[in-house]
Amino acid sequence: MKQVIALILIGICFSLYSCEKKDSNAVELSVDFTWEGYEACAMGLPQMSIGGIPENAKILKVSMYDHEFGFDHGEVTITYEGTGTITRGSYAEITGPCPPPNSTGRYKITVKALDENDTVLGTGSKERPFPELQ
Repeated sequence: MKQVIALILIGICFSLYSCEKKDSNAVELSVDFTWEGYEACAMGLPQMSIGGIPENAKILKVSMYDHEFGFDHGEVTITYEGTGTITRGSYAEITGPCPPPNSTGRYKITVKALDENDTVLGTGSKERPFPELQ
């Protein structure tokens, strides 16, 4: 029983405090996305553009969180190939926005750029409601 409790506490610790190293010169990334053409409860990321990615970045970690309903939609690790564009519906490991009927969620997408040693070189985020308010 003590081992189970210890494992749970370790898990909580890892979820609250990132184990990633952060470069002292880490930059702020610009993150923008649109829900245009995105259907509720679809899998994958929305159309996105990410700016300010350092040249020595090798990996992008993208996560989505619903602040309205407290739901973590997951994280995907992407090999960075020099473009800051992510196409709608790509990376189906992420669960798209799926608020209850007649509700609006507040979805925050966070992007981290990392080097080959998993050191965070930059972080940015953007939050938008889904569905978009008219």
